[in-house]
Amino acid sequence: MNFRKKALDHIESAKEALMQEPANPAVWNQLRNELHQALVAATLAEHMMPVDEEQEQPETMSEPFPKPLIHEAVEQHFEPEPEAVVAPEAAAGPSIAEALSVQRIASIQSTLSINDRVRFAGDLFGGDVEKLLSACSKLEQAESYEIAVEQLEKQVLHDVDWGDEEGAPYEFLQRLRRLFA
Repeated sequence: MNFRKKALDHIESAKEALMQEPANPAVWNQLRNELHQALVAATLAEHMMPVDEEQEQPETMSEPFPKPLIHEAVEQHFEPEPEAVVAPEAAAGPSIAEALSVQRIASIQSTLSINDRVRFAGDLFGGDVEKLLSACSKLEQAESYEIAVEQLEKQVLHDVDWGDEEGAPYEFLQRLRRLFA
């Protein structure tokens, strides 16, 4: 598909929409849609261009894409936002998600959503949500993480793969670890 031609067609449609009565909201929607479609087609044309042709201009066009008609009007009303500068110190630190994942929690129960309760109860306690909540209360009373893990292993109904990082048991252990962080 020739995305360059498609981009030019959308630009021509946008020009036609711009020549219509500008107070009509439907015309502005049509203009906005045509300009968006032109941008999408231009982006696709840029990325679909073979590497050896990147420096060459197509024979049918005098310039890559015509300058938008409303560019000057937009510049008068909107100033470009300054580019964000990231300090090297900020890039080196942990992300917010990483910082929150190790932050201490006061209670495991307070971190459990309804979905978490169903998932943890199903994977660890045979679907018994009350048993999950009771176990959480007992675990929160433990003196250390190691003691809490021993109590948890006694309370689960079957052998659980605690090392599977994608599974609910591993995630439950992470919450338990945060309890004693």
